[in-house]
Amino acid sequence: MISPELLAFIRIAYGVLMLLTLAASLPHARRYFVSERWGGYAQSTPWIDAVQNPFVSRLILAAWCAAALCLVAGRFVVPAAGLSLGLCYYFFVRTRWKSALRGMGAPGFIAFWLGAAVFLLELTARHAPDLSRLVLLTLQIDFAAIMISAGLYKLFAGYRHQHGMELGMVNPEWGYWPSFWQSWSPASPLFRFLDEMAWFTEVAGGVLMLIPATRALGGLAILLSFVFIATQIRLGFLCEMVMVCCLLFVGAPATQTAAAPMVPLAPWAHAALKWGCWAYIGLLPVVRSGMFYNQLRHRSFPAPFQRALDFHANLFGLILWRVFTADVVNFFIRIWEETADGSRRLISDYRMTGPYRFSQVAECIAITSVFTTLKYYPSNRAMFEERLLRYARTIPHAPASRLIFEWVNVAMDRGHFEHVPVTEFSVDVAHGLVAESVLSDRTTVHGVPAFSPVHEGARPGSYAPLAR
Repeated sequence: MISPELLAFIRIAYGVLMLLTLAASLPHARRYFVSERWGGYAQSTPWIDAVQNPFVSRLILAAWCAAALCLVAGRFVVPAAGLSLGLCYYFFVRTRWKSALRGMGAPGFIAFWLGAAVFLLELTARHAPDLSRLVLLTLQIDFAAIMISAGLYKLFAGYRHQHGMELGMVNPEWGYWPSFWQSWSPASPLFRFLDEMAWFTEVAGGVLMLIPATRALGGLAILLSFVFIATQIRLGFLCEMVMVCCLLFVGAPATQTAAAPMVPLAPWAHAALKWGCWAYIGLLPVVRSGMFYNQLRHRSFPAPFQRALDFHANLFGLILWRVFTADVVNFFIRIWEETADGSRRLISDYRMTGPYRFSQVAECIAITSVFTTLKYYPSNRAMFEERLLRYARTIPHAPASRLIFEWVNVAMDRGHFEHVPVTEFSVDVAHGLVAESVLSDRTTVHGVPAFSPVHEGARPGSYAPLAR
């Protein structure tokens, strides 16, 4: 069981972190929470336009902030947690593949996951205390699986080949101290240590979380690792939210008894929650294994099973965390405005912190997701150009100017770190045209390291490979 005092602390911490996340997003809400019809990141469809327009989005953000405040104050807790969870689900999971924002990536996913944890724990504590242990167990198993899969993916995606933490730490788009770390040698034992500890801590911590006697130790290991990550990497409030998630592994004594609920759940809701938890636990290893099979073996399952796998994964927002693997952090994008006379003005100023556009993790996720399309779907040029043009329309510039997106490789193949411009993409927003110019042959925008499990995907939302 989890003590009432700890549950209250987790609820308040989540409410505060959600408020901070929304506060950081508000100056950029016209891009993050509005469709492209009004100059935002989301793909324009009738449903998305009805929800993500300037008027409705203001109401949504006001309600979202009010819900977070209620969680902090301890008022209307279950409805407030449910509202916050629903909005997290819509923006961070349901429309993930329909927006350049990509659901705010891993920070958005953890906000959704912690929101679900708070809602389920508060719901059962107040209305179905006999299910509190089962809900907590489900959350603990799920979070442990997230950590184990994240660590295993790092293991198979280059961390043992020293293509891991160091790439992000010297990348100005992701690291807080790129100039400092760029002066170090890529062969430094410190980078080797950090790479090995990154995957091992997540795997070992996740395994410890699954064992009742060592759950607190596993939670502490993950918590401390994210304390360090928070000092190095631009991840918004992801690290702090992960630390709060780790508190779920600090249990109260087993002799604690549940109080009778004042208003019990309806019998059908009680049964649905109970059997839903058991079904989720039973399917979790199947779904996680299937996603790894798709990604590592580059194979699909028979069509009916693959469709069921993808449906389940997308319904619950299950992903393989590629937050800090080479295919995401071995490049960054410089954005320039180029006038008719050829002079350029740098737009993408990756400052350490503040309200600036390119100091926001969500912005870095958006621009990176546009360009990882070239790696994940290399034969689908139309998808890349559509995403790039949608993103480019959100950048203020003179009508006669072009936008230049400079793809810069983070290289370390010559015994030191280099930022090597590889390709430029010239975008004429007014005419919807994209032109590409190769600057260096040291690598390509489509290239992935030989040891990487990245392959061309069948479609967004699936790890199955493209059928040839």
